[in-house]
Amino acid sequence: MRYAVLAAAFAELLLVGSAAASLSLPLGLGIPDRPPPPDDGDDDFVVDILSGVARRAEAPISATAGYFQQLIDHKNPSLGTFTQRYWWNADHYAGPGSPIVLNAPGESNADGYQGYTTNRTLPGLFAQATGGAAIVLEHRYWGGSSPYLNLTAETLQYLDLDNAIADLIYFAEQVSLPFDPTGSSKPDKAPWVLSGCSYPGALTAWTNALAPGTFWAYHCSSAVVEAISTLWQYFSPIEQAMPRNCSADMRRVIKHVDQVLSNGTAEKRQRLKTLFGFGDLKHDDDFASALTNPLGLWQGTQFYTGYTALNRMCDYIENQWPGANGPAPGPEGVGLCKAIKGFAKYSREVMIPGSCGQGVPKDSIACYDSYDKSSPMYTDTSVNNTANRQWMWFLCNEPFEYWQTWGPGSDSGLVSEHFIRDYYLRQCANFFPDVGSFTYGLKKGRTVEQVNAKTGGWDYVNTTRLMWVNGEYDPWRPATVSADLRPGGPLKSTKEAPVWVLPKAAHCNDLIVKNGVANPAVMEVIKAEVAQMKEWVGEFYKQKGVKTTREFHA
Repeated sequence: MRYAVLAAAFAELLLVGSAAASLSLPLGLGIPDRPPPPDDGDDDFVVDILSGVARRAEAPISATAGYFQQLIDHKNPSLGTFTQRYWWNADHYAGPGSPIVLNAPGESNADGYQGYTTNRTLPGLFAQATGGAAIVLEHRYWGGSSPYLNLTAETLQYLDLDNAIADLIYFAEQVSLPFDPTGSSKPDKAPWVLSGCSYPGALTAWTNALAPGTFWAYHCSSAVVEAISTLWQYFSPIEQAMPRNCSADMRRVIKHVDQVLSNGTAEKRQRLKTLFGFGDLKHDDDFASALTNPLGLWQGTQFYTGYTALNRMCDYIENQWPGANGPAPGPEGVGLCKAIKGFAKYSREVMIPGSCGQGVPKDSIACYDSYDKSSPMYTDTSVNNTANRQWMWFLCNEPFEYWQTWGPGSDSGLVSEHFIRDYYLRQCANFFPDVGSFTYGLKKGRTVEQVNAKTGGWDYVNTTRLMWVNGEYDPWRPATVSADLRPGGPLKSTKEAPVWVLPKAAHCNDLIVKNGVANPAVMEVIKAEVAQMKEWVGEFYKQKGVKTTREFHA
């Protein structure tokens, strides 16, 4: 099982370890969530959108914590409520009747995300530009916002898309905001903007589709609106982003691995696994899965990242690891023999050490064994488990699936054909054994086709005041409206529904202003997004006949 591929790139996945064991899930399955905002201590920038001038950030802007009583089940209010955390920043709030910018909640503990209320990030810029307040809301069942402490197939029944959307509506309509004691900024009196990236971006778009009316305008970045069972396309943008020699050599290695796993003797298969540091893995699909782990690190790349995790893997594959004194490879690569030596060295020296978390030997590979039903990744049912079982529940139950594996049509050459959808379907049962009559959606026969029929998927384009932003090299782009395989092609931009595709961008690269400082093309899109949002917010006051001295034109 492979979940913490984003742990190094996305700090939000560094959840508090359970007391049982700190065995983490190893690098692997990319989780579609937004990157954490820059730390307060970063050499960071904010931008005056009106002048386009970047300047160094001033003192950190603090966000204030709030607590809201959310319904456990919106279809059955008699079940009661749970406490849902949120954080607010009213530094730019212009007074009664001013806008509210709500960050759609992500599939992680929200600690560390308070920066999304500041103008270091796009939602904070929306608030600054419109004289509004910014709010970060924590998703039900994560962090300090779970109705239950023990997460099983029974208690997770209320973690579903319907309740996630209803949470946003109920919060917006019912919350009493400390900076607005008279309720002057309720959704019927002031424009509420819903903003999200990746799953939160999809949640934003699905709210527009399934529960319109409460929110006035929407920002959807890297929004994975199309549920896909076998998301083999995830690896295609990564292959396009890789240096040509590296991708060519990795394809050679994976082709060789498949030949050995398919036709080699038991001795040859064992020798191959041992070379990569996985000699103790009994099952070929666990080994095949592990080899894709470093690829998922790409999605966390920002334009200000510099030397990336993918660069590091490629340097090893091309025999350019630290201290190596060989010649620089050409575009054709170094060939199979050297590439397999380099990739194996990377696996042993970089990928494996420490990947299984605390409390186990540094070189442990126990967390790569998806067949061990006694593993803490299956048995730790606490809210702050290290396996993010809540997201796994969404994948298995809704079901979103999004399994990033090999599949018919796979064209990247970077993924072993021994790593297939069944690898994860088997794990759904391990994560969520039946509790009485309670089980998960896939076992009941639910499908991604049903999810897409409900939400409209990437075909739902009858949106109102909604903007789309995607990255050219985002591995999640194949599940967005900008997917190459979307019927009719990628969604075209219009004045009413603008679409931006950021050249050479990865995941959610419009969210952090520092990306715009590093890349002028991103800055132009950020400025265009803010201008569009200002215009839409201004339309609310015009339609409602509310007089205001603020200027909202682009």
